[in-house]
Amino acid sequence: MSLTLCGELYGHLRGLMAVLTDPLRVLYIDDDEMALTLTQLQLLNAGIHTETTADALEAVSILATENPTLILLDSVMPTIDGVEFLQLMRSLQFEYPVVFFTGHGVEELAEAVQEFDILGILDKQKDRMALPERLQSLYAAHCGRMSSGLSPSETAAGHPAAS
Repeated sequence: MSLTLCGELYGHLRGLMAVLTDPLRVLYIDDDEMALTLTQLQLLNAGIHTETTADALEAVSILATENPTLILLDSVMPTIDGVEFLQLMRSLQFEYPVVFFTGHGVEELAEAVQEFDILGILDKQKDRMALPERLQSLYAAHCGRMSSGLSPSETAAGHPAAS
């Protein structure tokens, strides 16, 4: 087994331990109130603390005062879309891990966000039922990369996954 592979495995194990010991705290941003409510209930039922907002300005305010583990972000919203919100977040030096949760154009979104280190892209239709597990898995992989000092672009597992 190569030293690089051992380092990656060790990093992934440390990431998994972090996820198991510290429950996720998710900020979910989506303009669809029904999606916010249903997703929040689903995640809370899985033990994932979830705060929601349909308003981008409120989301910035939450990020300034709260410390979510990751951001779950819709891509298509009326006032500011997900990519624009991600750009705004980065310009304000908010470096929270981001997972896009979209029902529109996964491949196009992957191209639009390739310059950003995001954890992944999940499809609202395909990934809905397994959302808590997918978020835990993406975050565990992220923690593993962070503990081994690798960026998402330096590992095959780090490429944003279009599911």
